[in-house]
Amino acid sequence: MIRSLMLLNKCAHYDVRTWKRFEALGLPPEAFIDESPSVWDRLDITERNKDIMSRALSSGWIDRELETCDRLGVKLATFGDAMFPPALLKIKNAPLLLYVKGNMPPSENKAIAVVGTRRCSAYGERAARAIGSRAAERGWNVISGGAKGIDGAAHAGCIELGGVTAAVLGTGVNVVYPSEHADLFARILDKGALCSEFPLGEKGESWHFPRRNRIIVGFASKIVVVEAPHKSGAMITAALSAEEGREVWAVPGRIDDGRCAGSNRLIFDGAMPLIDLELLFGSKSQYAETYLFTDEETEPPARPERKSLTDRERKILSLLAIHPDNTIDNLAGEAKMSAAEVFQMITVMSLRGLVFSSGPGRYSSYD
Repeated sequence: MIRSLMLLNKCAHYDVRTWKRFEALGLPPEAFIDESPSVWDRLDITERNKDIMSRALSSGWIDRELETCDRLGVKLATFGDAMFPPALLKIKNAPLLLYVKGNMPPSENKAIAVVGTRRCSAYGERAARAIGSRAAERGWNVISGGAKGIDGAAHAGCIELGGVTAAVLGTGVNVVYPSEHADLFARILDKGALCSEFPLGEKGESWHFPRRNRIIVGFASKIVVVEAPHKSGAMITAALSAEEGREVWAVPGRIDDGRCAGSNRLIFDGAMPLIDLELLFGSKSQYAETYLFTDEETEPPARPERKSLTDRERKILSLLAIHPDNTIDNLAGEAKMSAAEVFQMITVMSLRGLVFSSGPGRYSSYD
């Protein structure tokens, strides 16, 4: 099976969905090679990719790749085997296999992904490093992409506190990219891993990086976007995270800094604002009330009594009591109001201490 998966993985843009279509044919794994190209025709493999696979077979590429993996100490975790991270199986377009150099963090451990721009500010770098460090202190693994800027800072922060981190690369695992991260990659390998779905020696093509982002998402239960412009790989990762049901957090940034435009927008769209690292790692109640511009000895204001609420506000609160963790759109439909009206009421009631954000784009009541 590994040889067939390696061959299919040699082609661009195929994932586990193609292999499931092959399995539905009821043929043994070796038939993918032994009965080619007729099997490839049945799977609608493109002519270009059939040519890639044919040349790989005739040149003995599979044997050479396996020999090189063995020489470099690179393991191959294929879809469905014990070494393949179970969390990755939950994403719809899981990779066919992973090249793994080092030791993949145990899948049962908690993992948080940290992503952001390569051209980060000094503040963004400090924030990413602090997230990585606190993750290590709390026993969380850090997953990122090994790139300059935010990725590198998150990896480094985790390593400095003795944590475990894995870099999901957009190159082969034997390629150091960027070149200045040679020392960082060596430090990651002390306890963690470099992994990639791309064959050995693959260079950093521009389309590789958006594709590898889904693997970063698959590994983590929470994703933090530190700094990201509107059009960036980090924003692609955030969108994938929301689609896959992961928690999405974003570090608030300056409104006049383009590096923060995307991450700030995520907060507007419902991502959790990262205002306290303890909230991120669950050391404080996520739902604890926070009051700005008060000292610790000041008593927080009492919540308003129900009689001070409008009928429409009571309606929203009653819906949240029945169905907590609800969205603006769902509340609008149930209350027969516009989404804009519900959003305005939710904002006001949040400020009054009646409603809190219970997840990206979701709300619950305290009662």
